[in-house]
Amino acid sequence: MDNLLLKYMETRFQEPLKQDVKKQYPFITISREFGCPSKLIAKLLTDELNGRPGKKEGPKWEYINKEVMAEAAKELDLDPKKIQHLFRADQLGIVDDILASFSQNYKSTHQIRKTIHDVIKAFSERGNIIMVGRGSVAITLGKHNSLHVRLQAPFDWRVDRICEHEGVPKPKAIQLVLDIDKKRAGLIELFLGRKPDPTLYDVIFNCKTIPNEEIVHSIIKLMEFRKMI
Repeated sequence: MDNLLLKYMETRFQEPLKQDVKKQYPFITISREFGCPSKLIAKLLTDELNGRPGKKEGPKWEYINKEVMAEAAKELDLDPKKIQHLFRADQLGIVDDILASFSQNYKSTHQIRKTIHDVIKAFSERGNIIMVGRGSVAITLGKHNSLHVRLQAPFDWRVDRICEHEGVPKPKAIQLVLDIDKKRAGLIELFLGRKPDPTLYDVIFNCKTIPNEEIVHSIIKLMEFRKMI
C-alpha cells in the first residue's frame, strides 16, 4: 500500500481551513455481532449517501477499513500486524495480553490506548466517516452529530452464515462466534471502562429479519431526521 493514510489525510484536510473548527461534522459507528454483514452494509450505506439525489458538493462519505487502520499504525510507529490484530479482534486474548503484545513499542498501556483513541477520534472529527467496529462506539460516545448503530442476529443464524460464507464446519463456526463476540465486547470494554450494553447504541437492527437494503435506508432516514445530511 502506497502511504494510504497520508494520501487520505491530504485529501481530507485540504478541504477545510475555512470550516468552523468547533463544529462536529457527522459520522457513524457500526458495531456488530460476529456473522452480521457489517462491511457490506457500510459499503452500501456509503454508496447511497454519496449517490443520493440532490446531494450538494462537498466531502464524500467514506468507511474506515482495516487497510486504513493498518497504515495509521505505520505512521504512528506501531507494528501494522499487531494493530490490525487488535482491531480485527478475531484472535484476541484477555485485555492484559493484548496490551502486553505492544511492550516492545511502548512503555505503558496508557500510551497504547491513547494512540488508538487518537486515530479514531481524528477520523470522527473530520466527519463524513462510517467506522466499523474497532471500539469506535466507545471512543466517540457522547459526540454530537453522530449515529451509533448495532447489528445483531440470532446465534444459530450467524453460525449458519459463517458455515456458508467461510466454508467451515458447524462446530468450528460455533466456537468462532462465541470467541469473537467475547473478544469484540472486550475491545469495547477496554476503551469504555465498563461492560458494553444496548444503551450505547442509538439503534439496533436484527440482520436476520431486516434485509441489508432496509437497514441502509433506515439509517439514512434517521440521519435525515437528525439533520446529519
